[in-house]
Amino acid sequence: MIEEGKAHKIAAAFTFGREDLIPNMFTEILNSFQQNFPETDLSKLIYYFERHIELDADEHGPMAMQMITELCGNDAQKWRDVEEVSITALEKRIGLWDAIEEQMKEKLEIV
Repeated sequence: MIEEGKAHKIAAAFTFGREDLIPNMFTEILNSFQQNFPETDLSKLIYYFERHIELDADEHGPMAMQMITELCGNDAQKWRDVEEVSITALEKRIGLWDAIEEQMKEKLEIV
């Protein structure tokens, strides 16, 4: 994608593979921490996640969407490219988390 050098595609991968995704993902992680570790002091980690959620949801996400809007303008092909790249970015993100889950399961079986 980067080697292709098309800014709207790179922006789409960044926006929908990360910026638009992270706030919801981190919110779920936070909820899990608070439910599964109620007696553990995770205040610093929770602060990190909350700050990340705040920045991505309130600032980075909207700025990334604005960037895509400016890069694509009224060009229908660029918007189709953004859709295609976004789907691929999400599929790659799912693949990453599936691989992490598989590695964790393998490590837990060894222990």
